Amino acid sequence: MNFDYFIIAMIWIVSIITLLIVVPRLRIREYMAVFFFFQSLTWIFGIVLTAFGSLSTEVRLFEKATKISFTSEFMFYPTMAVVFHRWYPDQGGKLRVILHYVLFTGGIILYMYLLATFTRIMRVDAQQLIRFFFNFVFEFWVCRKYIAWLMGTTKLQAHHEVGGSEEWK
Repeated sequence: MNFDYFIIAMIWIVSIITLLIVVPRLRIREYMAVFFFFQSLTWIFGIVLTAFGSLSTEVRLFEKATKISFTSEFMFYPTMAVVFHRWYPDQGGKLRVILHYVLFTGGIILYMYLLATFTRIMRVDAQQLIRFFFNFVFEFWVCRKYIAWLMGTTKLQAHHEVGGSEEWK
């Protein structure tokens, strides 16, 4: 059981360090929007999937408060969404965009598989992982569309602010 909590602590540490390294100082608000919106998506899907028995977590931080994995739903997945949006290939063509989605969604599926295989933090099987793959593709797509809509007005404002000439990606 101590190994599982060590893994949870490492996920938090790595996620926080990743956010500190990846997010540009001038675009913190943009990536906060990505983080919080994706967090709300994973929270909703996590509750639904847990209620229907598709997702099971034996070891969690707040055992009496919720049956979802707080670490995954509220830290790891939103951090992956921030990294996804940070390096989203706007001018890369359709193949590059598809590969971007597959790479990041595959990374999350690998994370879930490793947790299910080597810890008691998460319990999923291969069939569920396939469904989760499409679920996360959908979540990334919805989040990307929302942030593009939300940041659409600030794209024009970026050229008029001092030090904020970097356009939104």
